[in-house]
Amino acid sequence: MQTGKLKINLFGEALTIKSFILSENLLIRFHEIATKMKQPVGEVLSDPYFYHLLKNETIKSADDLESETVNGLLNTPKNQIEIWHKNKKVQKLKIDDLKDELLLFPLYNTSVKIQKPKYEAGFYLEQKEIGLIASYEIVSGFFNIDNLEFQLLNLKDSMLLEKITYEGQELLSKKKDTLITFQNSYEVL
Repeated sequence: MQTGKLKINLFGEALTIKSFILSENLLIRFHEIATKMKQPVGEVLSDPYFYHLLKNETIKSADDLESETVNGLLNTPKNQIEIWHKNKKVQKLKIDDLKDELLLFPLYNTSVKIQKPKYEAGFYLEQKEIGLIASYEIVSGFFNIDNLEFQLLNLKDSMLLEKITYEGQELLSKKKDTLITFQNSYEVL
């Protein structure tokens, strides 16, 4: 059996929502810095200058904070999923192709999870990016599109492509090249 590389690229717009998990000591330090900046902690978490004032070698940005994260490719007109095998484009599709309810038989293996936003007390960061959202690569012999499973997440009136698995194995992103188009941090009391 001849092996080849299976590559899946996700292009378009991505949404990320992070719920930060902060220790009591770190929260006290954050309040001190936010007071110097004359802003609430919830708003300064997305400000790069805040992390400069923090002067903590292990925390250089919001990405270094421990968090629970929900992210994925948004179902917008810009989304595109490219599947390559042995350097040949096998399939090009959109999220709408994955969730077509009008078909008698589904064309692709998809699972849809519905998640209502659970905004508990804490600090959050919402971010949108555009570009190459993720590039997955694995070595595979014979490629069968039926072995791919696309996991969709229905969140806040948005449909996200959250995960992709191949033969039951979750694919991990090897590359990302995006531009942040929106970022907002806030506190829920």
